[in-house]
Amino acid sequence: MDGITGIYSPGDSELVHKAFLATGALQHRGKTGAGIAIGSSRGINILKGVGGIADVMDTDMVRLFQELGPAAAIGNVGYTKNKVAEKRNAEPILVKPRFESRYQVALTMSGRIVNDQELQDHLEDSYSFETSNKTELMGALLQDCMEKEGITFEAGRLLVDLLHGRATFAITALIYDGKQTHLMAINDTRAFEPFCMGTVDGTFLASSESISHRRLGGFMEREYKGAEMTICSPSGCQTRRLREETPMPDVFQGVYFGNVASVYQGEEIFLLRKRLGHKLAELYGKPDVDIVIPNPDSGRGVSYGIAEGLGMPISHGLVKQAQAIRTFQESQIRKRTIEVGLKFAGVDSVLKGKRVVMGDDSIVKGSISEGGSVWTAYNSGVTWLEFWISYGPMFFPSFKEWRRGRECLDELAVQRAFRGEHPYDKDLEEINRRVAKLAGVDRVCYNTMENVASVTGPGSFQAMDASYPISEVHWPDWLKGEVDKYHKLSLGF
Repeated sequence: MDGITGIYSPGDSELVHKAFLATGALQHRGKTGAGIAIGSSRGINILKGVGGIADVMDTDMVRLFQELGPAAAIGNVGYTKNKVAEKRNAEPILVKPRFESRYQVALTMSGRIVNDQELQDHLEDSYSFETSNKTELMGALLQDCMEKEGITFEAGRLLVDLLHGRATFAITALIYDGKQTHLMAINDTRAFEPFCMGTVDGTFLASSESISHRRLGGFMEREYKGAEMTICSPSGCQTRRLREETPMPDVFQGVYFGNVASVYQGEEIFLLRKRLGHKLAELYGKPDVDIVIPNPDSGRGVSYGIAEGLGMPISHGLVKQAQAIRTFQESQIRKRTIEVGLKFAGVDSVLKGKRVVMGDDSIVKGSISEGGSVWTAYNSGVTWLEFWISYGPMFFPSFKEWRRGRECLDELAVQRAFRGEHPYDKDLEEINRRVAKLAGVDRVCYNTMENVASVTGPGSFQAMDASYPISEVHWPDWLKGEVDKYHKLSLGF
């Protein structure tokens, strides 16, 4: 879920500073690596490292990069694509062809390629792969397409056709042709990864989220459609759609990943999450509780909606600690439950002796049950705790986790709650009851697929119904068996 940006603004004395701000606005999307690359009439320069964007780039580097006279820049804040964060895997990444090329290419990507080894094997003789980051493979594929078709929309068409059904991606790239630097932005055929565009005071900006445009004092124009490509050069910026497919945007971007001030499918994410809370209030009615609190921070929007729908007060009974570390992608459940305990502090005066509804975006692995927000709430004196969840039960793992094997399925909370049997033929009440026991709370209230879809619109609900943007031919065998059971047994609530 990296955050990526691409800026084109020749002659702009603030271009690098704008790239820094626009990229920094996406810091919530990843903190393991960051970087900025600039392209001028003399080539491409990259600065990157481990940590957040402010750890990598300071005001002195902004000034030095600006003195190089850039026409374009790309930026990245990285999510954990590998177990160990390393500078070499940080982005942007420079493509290293083994042959003499007319192009110098640097890029950054949000997305994932599945079954990628055969693609890399095909390019091994032509490109030097120096990282374990598959963004480097994407760059080699992009450059290979440009060697055939030049810096053209036809090169982009070759790329999206090659990766249709086996990858999701949003890319920003700098291409230096020996005289000038071009900016390229392109996304996958299904528009799974969030990506938007707009011009702010003459500066073209492509970004993972509209919050980048707001940080520069403007607004995005629109979100990219699937297989859509922008090429910026001294003659201007042109955008074309390269292939027509039914979009499958990642619904979880609106439910959890995205900044509440960003826009998802035309709606501000905060308002979208509030409406998910309204749906929960309609579904379950008013419980015998005293207050509603959010599980900070992603549970804030849905909690406002729950409280508003129930006509109840909302209080901030939990505080997310400033020193919190990111635990979402920690695969070891025991380790994650220990680490998550660093995140929260309870406000005793708000929680002691209270019956509480806590709103949250989702339950993925259920590690909140040990040492995290649940323990913190009870430790502060809560006498009854209900977990109201804006998303539905998560039966299936993200396709970005498939590489870990069946483990990524078995560790999901719903699967753990029904260990030794199948959850697919259980009604929502039974799933709520079992997961509540697993999580160590008095009650769980999941949303329904119908409710979520009515708020977010169509897209990929991969965790709930296996509506993956990846063609089934690329699915692992263990997953195919589970999905087949789901379709045969599911009650379809």
